[in-house]
Amino acid sequence: MIITDNEEALRVKCDDVTPEEVGELVVFLEQELEHSAKLGRPGIGLAAIQVGVPKKIAIVRMGKGYSFDLVNAKIEHGYDQARFLGEGCLSFPGRIEDTLRYQEVHITGNITYPSGMILEGLPAVVAQHEIDHYSNILLPDIALPKLKQKKPGPNDPCICGKINIMTGKAIKYKKCCMNKEKENGR
Repeated sequence: MIITDNEEALRVKCDDVTPEEVGELVVFLEQELEHSAKLGRPGIGLAAIQVGVPKKIAIVRMGKGYSFDLVNAKIEHGYDQARFLGEGCLSFPGRIEDTLRYQEVHITGNITYPSGMILEGLPAVVAQHEIDHYSNILLPDIALPKLKQKKPGPNDPCICGKINIMTGKAIKYKKCCMNKEKENGR
C-alpha cells in the first residue's frame, strides 16, 4: 500500500540496493503501481520508500519505450532548468505543484544501466521525482509559489483567443468575455 500524507515515513534514510534484490523489488513495485491504478490513482513512477521499503530503487512505467528502473541512480548533470507545471505524487493525492526541473538529465550509478542514461522531457522529470524520493526530498519541499494570473485589461486581447474574421486581429476582452462575465455576475 502506498504511503500517503506521512512525511515522517517518507523521509526514512534509504540504503543501496544489491543486484540480488533488484528483481524482487521491481516486481513488488510494479504490483503496487498496478494496484494503485485499479484504485483510481494511476501513476507513472513509484519509489520503494513510498511503499515502506527504505531502498534506493524506483520504477518508471510510461508505456512503450519509456519504462526503466532506477537502482542506486543519481543525477550526474542536469541541463535546461525550467518550471514544470502540474507535478503530482501518489504519496500526496490530489496535490499538484509547479516545480523547477531539468529538461535533460544524465543519470549515473544506476546498476541496471551501468554506462549511464540520458533522459529528456517528461522521462527526465519523472526520474528526478523518483530519485528525490529515495533522497528524502518530497514534492512539498520543492513546490514553487503559484503563478498569479493577471486579469486582462479591457483593451487587451480576449483570453479566449477569438479572432475577428474580417480584420484577422484578436477581439478585445471588453467586447467578448468581459461582457459574459458581467452577465454571469463575476
